[in-house]
Amino acid sequence: MTQRYDIEKTPEGTWDIIDVFTGMPVVEVGVPLIDMPIEEADDLVELLNCRDRQQREDT
Repeated sequence: MTQRYDIEKTPEGTWDIIDVFTGMPVVEVGVPLIDMPIEEADDLVELLNCRDRQQREDT
């Protein structure tokens, strides 16, 4: 199964979480998941992909 979310390095050296299906930055609860340190982005992308995988398996 394709992972829906990935991280992308910005020119400033921070990281954004991208929806690979749309190419757009992810927004959760009105907060864009952009300009993060690598550790935070890596942890969040893992959680988002886990949640997405569970949701797709339930359908």
